[in-house]
Amino acid sequence: MEQPLSRLDLNLLTVFDMLMQERNVTRAAERLHLSQSTVSHALGRLRNALDDPLFVMSRREMMPTDRAKALAGPVRQALAMLEQGLRQAKGFEPASAQRVFRIATPGSVEHGLVPPLVERMHQLAPACRLEVCELANSDYERELEKGELDLVIGFADANHLSPRLWREEWFTNPLVCLSPLGSALPDVLGPGELVSRPHIYTSSWGHSQAMVELWLARFGVARELGARLPSFMAVPQLMATGRYLVVVPEMIGRHFCRYYPLRLHQLEPAIPIVYLMAGHPLSAHDEAIGWFKSLLHLLAFERYGAAALGTPAQRNPAK
Repeated sequence: MEQPLSRLDLNLLTVFDMLMQERNVTRAAERLHLSQSTVSHALGRLRNALDDPLFVMSRREMMPTDRAKALAGPVRQALAMLEQGLRQAKGFEPASAQRVFRIATPGSVEHGLVPPLVERMHQLAPACRLEVCELANSDYERELEKGELDLVIGFADANHLSPRLWREEWFTNPLVCLSPLGSALPDVLGPGELVSRPHIYTSSWGHSQAMVELWLARFGVARELGARLPSFMAVPQLMATGRYLVVVPEMIGRHFCRYYPLRLHQLEPAIPIVYLMAGHPLSAHDEAIGWFKSLLHLLAFERYGAAALGTPAQRNPAK
């Protein structure tokens, strides 16, 4: 007979949650800072308490039983809510807090806004740290639910994020075209001028590039691709050959034009990109994440003014 919850050691649920993530006793023990024998003993107690083997060894890893799969979601949510409640109970004081903020973001935001974000965090929350990973074609529900990420910066019309995540529009930034300095192209480019040279296609996922393709298709034209890149890193060197055009968010375009011999062209009609923040409902009332979101809204307002979409209340981080 199973033990009632009141008689179950809740520490065992932490072991169960880690075993569901790792499917390996040794790796779970390392992440929990426990010995392998302690984790094995805890698993044995869980099996007795729940009257189920929970995990069965296969050739490569421990496979969860149907009972374990059914328990996994509720246990993870319960632990996440407990972690959130403990953080909130302590409150969040930026000047003295020690916290790592983890975000997934497009390369354009990494280039355009992460450096000033890190500088502002250094001023307001010197003991806090930022970790950034590149945005991928994921719905991000699992990563946010597990606490592997705090926020995801995505695109308003990409439909790649889980509908169960909360979302806030952040700011809008149009796409622009870059040409080598001295090109004879006009300041404002239409579809015809945009396909006059081969293009550099940036990003392994390429949401903004997909929008360019849709924009050109509306006018019945297509562009030739000269190179396809996973990021913006090699763009300046390739543009130095004088052979290519590249379409990028304006914040990237202005950055490149400041440091390299490149020229910026607006597109007509414009192709706006709306960036948004997304997170898991479990973190909706986390004071630290609320402060971090406000800081992002404030930075966008300072840099883009009317193009920033946050309200005055949203961009008011506590000092």
